[in-house]
This record gives sequence, C-alpha cells and structure tokens, in this order.
Amino acid sequence: MKTLTGRLPMKYRSVVRFVLVGAFGTGLQYGIYYLLLDIFQRHWQELGVLTSVAFTAGFIIEMICNYFFTSFYTFKMRPSWKNAGGFLFGRAVNYVIQMLLLNVLIWLHISEEYSGILAIMLAGVINYFVLLPFYKDKKREK
Repeated sequence: MKTLTGRLPMKYRSVVRFVLVGAFGTGLQYGIYYLLLDIFQRHWQELGVLTSVAFTAGFIIEMICNYFFTSFYTFKMRPSWKNAGGFLFGRAVNYVIQMLLLNVLIWLHISEEYSGILAIMLAGVINYFVLLPFYKDKKREK
C-alpha cells in the first residue's frame, strides 16, 4: 500500500512532506505562543516584552520536534551532525525572520494573535530552501 507521498513523482515528495511537517510545526508553535500569550496577558499585562518570550518558547519547543520530523519523515534520513548543523542554521535564520516579521506586523497594528501566525507562516516558506542543501543526498532520495 502506497502512502500519500509514495504516489507522487519523486521530485515532489520531500516538498509535500515538508508542508505536512511544517503545518504540524506551525500549529504546535502557534498553540504554545497563543497559550503563553494568554497567560502572560492575564497575569503580567504591564510587561510587553513577554510577547517575544512567548513566541521564543513556542519556537524552541517546535524546533526540537521539527528536527526529528524533518530528518526522519521529510528527508528520510537519520539525524546527523551535518543535518543538525544545517537545521540549526536554517532555524536560526528562520527565527530572525519570524521575530522581524512579528514585530513589524505588531508595529503595523495587527493584533499579537494574528501577527504570530502570519510571521510563522511567511517565514516557513523560506525555511525549506535554507534546509534543502543540508539534507540533499541523491543516493538516498525516496
């Protein structure tokens, strides 16, 4: 029995798997961000910096989960120092882009709730292309 991606042409498989993992990661990161944002707004309204703390906490938890899903599912490879380094580099770039987008969107008076999800989604597209060279192994593509 073939899986969803097993029915696709080879060149599209990792892209579709990346989107699926990205959707899960986006939901996880945003869920954590939204939960912490709600807690912080209820208990520490006067500390506006907590938006960044909530966003960063969601990012870190999602990044750890995403590394294993990206390695095992998206690119069908075991974790290694090479792809861990590439992954961390890609995620560092992604984090900077997300934080810039988050703050620009908030500055544009878009609510913190909507700014968070927009920043995550926009930066996620860039992440695939940053990670791809670190996982590319022509002999192992499936």
